[in-house]
Amino acid sequence: MSLDGSSAGDETFHMRLFTGLLCAVLTISAVAEDVYLDTLVKLRVPKKEGKRSREGGLEHVPFRLWLPAGVKTIRGVTFNPYYTKAVTQQHWQAACRQWGFGILAANFFGVKSDEIPTMVDTALATFAKESGHPELAKAKLCPLGMSAGAGMSTRIAEHLPDRVIAVGPVCLEVGPRDARSMQIPMLTVFGDRDGKQYEKLMAKLPAARAQGARFGIAPQWGRRHEFARANNLLMPLFDAAIRKRLRAPGEPLEPYAENDGWLGDISQWKDGGSTIAPFGKFTGDRAKTVWLPDAKTAAAWHAFVTFKPVLKLKSPPGLGDGQPFILRKVNEPIEVVAAGTPKMEGPIEVWAGAEKLGELKQGKLTIKLPQAGFYPVYLKAVADYGEVVRSRPNTLIVE
Repeated sequence: MSLDGSSAGDETFHMRLFTGLLCAVLTISAVAEDVYLDTLVKLRVPKKEGKRSREGGLEHVPFRLWLPAGVKTIRGVTFNPYYTKAVTQQHWQAACRQWGFGILAANFFGVKSDEIPTMVDTALATFAKESGHPELAKAKLCPLGMSAGAGMSTRIAEHLPDRVIAVGPVCLEVGPRDARSMQIPMLTVFGDRDGKQYEKLMAKLPAARAQGARFGIAPQWGRRHEFARANNLLMPLFDAAIRKRLRAPGEPLEPYAENDGWLGDISQWKDGGSTIAPFGKFTGDRAKTVWLPDAKTAAAWHAFVTFKPVLKLKSPPGLGDGQPFILRKVNEPIEVVAAGTPKMEGPIEVWAGAEKLGELKQGKLTIKLPQAGFYPVYLKAVADYGEVVRSRPNTLIVE
């Protein structure tokens, strides 16, 4: 018995309780957090004064990096060359967690194109040292950007073709221009009412595809100069390319053979007559098609480019247009709801990429997605006039 009347057993109990609580506090405080880093890279040729070139000062380029918590080896980075706030975008953070990627962002406004490789390598070397992730120094890249960022994304592919996995340009009439960048999966998303982008890309596509370019285009019908819903298609594109091309850090990218992809016919896409098929089964003129990496992306593209859809997906929300971003869980019940009650010849089916998930009953269907990944969800049916119709896709990210 102690002087205060407690027994040795009581003291042991209290000591164990204290030790347990201390361990719990230490464990909570030691939980890894996402990492944000910033650096400035000195330019050889200073930028000219301008509203968009001031960030970081005229003699430097600002770079930012986001890294997901708890990832031992960073496998690559998405790269937005003109929008440093890209590192804070929740939907891209969720996507990059799936891949074990970071997000790299910069502001290249006013920078000479030939300085790109050195700038990227300098920034990544700094981040590799500061983060304790040496594999970042020569990280593989998935560039994407809007407008000027779209053009710069394709230039990055030209300057660093051995490091670029796939490219997602938005809102500019750009595509691959040289032999090496034509081997990189690239999909240009644009508004068909955005200047003369439609006409220019319709001319650019067959010229590049005739040379075997892994290149496609995807109009956002009725849109002008806006990013809009592009991520619903770009994320499946990147996911397919990463799965196919990315090896261990430091190892070369796996080539993506043209005949391993799918093709989408664009000759009648305004009349509901576009078709998709594996490369080896397509019987038309391959120079008049878009190239897509796999069946899931091809099915998502087929729904995405639907002209004046009669089917519309009310929920779940997808990506863009101010819709709330909802990160889904494996086997979480998700209610799929059609907008309105369109008259169809048969049932309205729910698809995710190339996989049918079920049919709507009274305009609704509850689905559960069985594993982590990217699910471009859309509706499909036969209209009362006999044509197969689709809604545009809402891509879900499931963890």
